[in-house]
Formats: sequence, C-alpha cells, structure tokens
Amino acid sequence: MITASFVIAGGNYSEFMISGHAGFSEKGTDIVCAAVSAMTNLTVNAITERFGLMAITEADEAGAIVNFRLVERNSCACSLLQAFCEELTALSNTYPDHIAVSVNKI
Repeated sequence: MITASFVIAGGNYSEFMISGHAGFSEKGTDIVCAAVSAMTNLTVNAITERFGLMAITEADEAGAIVNFRLVERNSCACSLLQAFCEELTALSNTYPDHIAVSVNKI
C-alpha cells in the first residue's frame, strides 16, 4: 500500500511524505503507482522548476519513498500541495486497498 502524509503548518500545506507500493498489479503495469508517480513529479517539478522555490526533496527509489518540504512558501505552492493532497485522496477513495492519505496539522 502507498501511504501519503501531508503536513499543514501555519494554515498552509508545507510538506509531504509518500512511501510504499500500491500492489494493484505487476511492476510496470500498476496504474495506481503510475498515477501517484506522475502527480508527485508534476507537483515537485512545478514548485521547484516553474515557481523557482527552494524545497528539500529526498527520494529513495529502492525504498519507494519521497520526502518533500517547502523552504520558501507562496500561495501558489501551498495551493498546489493542497490540490495534490486532494487528488491523492480522490485516488484513495477509488482504490482504498492500495493508497491511504493522511493530513497532520502542526
């Protein structure tokens, strides 16, 4: 199962951690993993490349883990993280045995 944890700090989405494998189908054909990977890449690249904001990103492909934390924030980046969380939540509603999403406020 993929687990996605988001953090809201000061009222704004500021970081996430995603780990695990969906186990929906065989490696290379798993649509749940593909969707999560595509959304993750889009979110991280939009914030760091398009918006040019500083963020800390750690990825471990072998362990299927991505940690992301905004160092610089703006409303666009925080909104994008929120939209990412909402899309993963919608995916988890469709595939509840393969992805779980949580949000923690600090």
